[in-house]
Amino acid sequence: MTPRLRKYLKLLQRPACWPALLQGVAATLEHDSALGREHFATVIDVGANKGQFATYARLRWPQARLICFEPLPAPRAKLARATRGQAEIQACALGAAPGEGELHLASRADSSSLLALGERQKTLFGMNETGVLRVPIQRLDACIRPPLARPSLLKIDVQGFELEVLKGATGLLPEIDVVYVEASDVELYQGQALHAEIERFLTAAGFRVKGCFNEQFDQGQRVQADWLFRSACEPAR
Repeated sequence: MTPRLRKYLKLLQRPACWPALLQGVAATLEHDSALGREHFATVIDVGANKGQFATYARLRWPQARLICFEPLPAPRAKLARATRGQAEIQACALGAAPGEGELHLASRADSSSLLALGERQKTLFGMNETGVLRVPIQRLDACIRPPLARPSLLKIDVQGFELEVLKGATGLLPEIDVVYVEASDVELYQGQALHAEIERFLTAAGFRVKGCFNEQFDQGQRVQADWLFRSACEPAR
């Protein structure tokens, strides 16, 4: 049985997942290994795509404030249907400075990026670039004003642009208790920051690594993984 088939069988065993499945959105239950025992009052989903993580968040933390960022119109429409009015959805990309950027469209929509696809990404994941779309870019700390209800989670999955998102979140990071970020160990997008640089940035901002999850390998080399960072500071009560 393939991992994909196992995942869908698990989703079918949970009736709460069915409405999103009918919209073509599969909740990312694989994140339970990292987040299943956590509790959050605020969840910020950067790179929400069509709502895979947002649907998971609604299942896991139904009372949490859920804020999603997705610049692509078609996935954003699915995100809105999958979350059924239970998420605040912002139609922009995030980066270190406000402005506009070219989103490089991939044949797999969840792999589109503000960075051009690299040859290894195309080969390893069997995709290509299909065009570009100009999108607005905002700083995260200009989009969300503190204080946040705590504990708070910042999830980032933006295909190589993770460090730029974090650079645009410096005013909000003191309000964040956990950062959960997909980071690469090899260059999949042209000019992307790799895991080590992202970890250095978050360490300097007062976060500590608490785990590495959902690793992907190619010929024995780790390509990317989801990393969980926890603030070294106690949240305000």
